[in-house]
Amino acid sequence: MISYSPIDRQSHIRQSTSTIKQYASSENCLNLLWHKNQLIIRENENLYFSTQELEKMSVTLSTSIYLGEHRQNNYFAYHLDNWDSGFKDLRLVDLRSASLMATDYHLGLLFYSKGLLNWHHNHQYCAKCGSETSITQSGHARKCANSKCAKEHFPRIEPAVITAISNNQDSEAKLLLARQSEWPEKRYSVIAGFAEPGESLEAAVKREALEEVGLVIDKVDYFASQPWPFPSSLMVGFKSVTSQTEITLIDQELEKAQWFTAKEIESEIKSGNLLMPYSVSISWYLIDDWFKQQTGYSLRDIEKD
Repeated sequence: MISYSPIDRQSHIRQSTSTIKQYASSENCLNLLWHKNQLIIRENENLYFSTQELEKMSVTLSTSIYLGEHRQNNYFAYHLDNWDSGFKDLRLVDLRSASLMATDYHLGLLFYSKGLLNWHHNHQYCAKCGSETSITQSGHARKCANSKCAKEHFPRIEPAVITAISNNQDSEAKLLLARQSEWPEKRYSVIAGFAEPGESLEAAVKREALEEVGLVIDKVDYFASQPWPFPSSLMVGFKSVTSQTEITLIDQELEKAQWFTAKEIESEIKSGNLLMPYSVSISWYLIDDWFKQQTGYSLRDIEKD
């Protein structure tokens, strides 16, 4: 599973202010701290702070967001308004960097907390009447302060499809990899895009393939999904097959796209001419799944060389 987190979100207690307050002050409370889209961690890369440590910090914290419980530990997330230059043994890291040092268990919590904080930051006003909103349900909702409106707002996610397109017409199967101009040099990935209103995910895969690289998809199979809080996506992965080979960059979102055999991927990675997506992303898992089917071993085996 990708970005899996085994915690019990305990949605049934989110409206119990007294219970949440008790959890937040307990010794078994573990807190994630964020500041300006970056995670605050210790120099030893410990991700969590105890409630007692928070009390010693002379900082202003946001309203707590309750994430859930696991193994008798209760998890919360906060946004820190001001960074104190006097903090010792603490540093800021962006989510992508933090994800590379976290296990899959912790990665799920990072994505979960950042997704909620992003939503709160972008929804401080009521979409219906324009009045200010305030946090409710332990960070899982907002309510309009206008008593005549009083609309409740809940976090929304933006579904996006991502697909590994393969072609099996030649003696060696090939995988389509592409890159955008703003990416680091030599980095390639697979095709992705947002689903549109009234569109199934499978239809979105076919549309994105046609729009971005001019290929008609013959077959679409579900692979896996991954929360991706940049800022609020749910990436839904698919494996797709086309019988076509001619690539046409129709919508100009991509700088380049080309077919690779598994041998070519391995050779280009080893020579330093091809960089894969971040290894925590579903795009990497899609490429790795196809690569293992062709070779019997993982990208991790050659990226370690």
